[in-house]
Amino acid sequence: MSFNDLPFFFGSAAGGFILMAAVGIQAAVALFSSIPLTRRHKETCPGFNARVAFLRIAQVSSLTIILCGVITALVIHFGSTAVITGYGLGFVLAFALDLKRMSPSNEQNQKNYEESYADCYPPSDVNPDDKVKHTASASADAESQSGEAGRVEE
Repeated sequence: MSFNDLPFFFGSAAGGFILMAAVGIQAAVALFSSIPLTRRHKETCPGFNARVAFLRIAQVSSLTIILCGVITALVIHFGSTAVITGYGLGFVLAFALDLKRMSPSNEQNQKNYEESYADCYPPSDVNPDDKVKHTASASADAESQSGEAGRVEE
């Protein structure tokens, strides 16, 4: 790596850091924090719809991993050694700096989890909007299941 490659190295390090900080950390938080929180909420709140929560976690994780994988493959395929090394360094640095954020014991993760997965909780007696949303989603689920059953019988 020569002196002329340093701007490419630092530029790709910044790019790898930004990609991981903006997108990749979301997948890591979903995998390392949301899965244990979902298991914990399923035990403490029997009406919690863990299936919907796990599907959402899988969707977020898979989409962000695919995005990061495609961008990484493009960098490796088209980049020079300095670009690849800088990109990898930025990627790893962003991951290392956010390790505390990936803990299920993190208060901010717990708060974000409560907001993001609020529709997975059973309806409450306190808020009448919960019952309206729940009955609407329950009737939609029942229709989709009866539609699937009808297709199987045909």
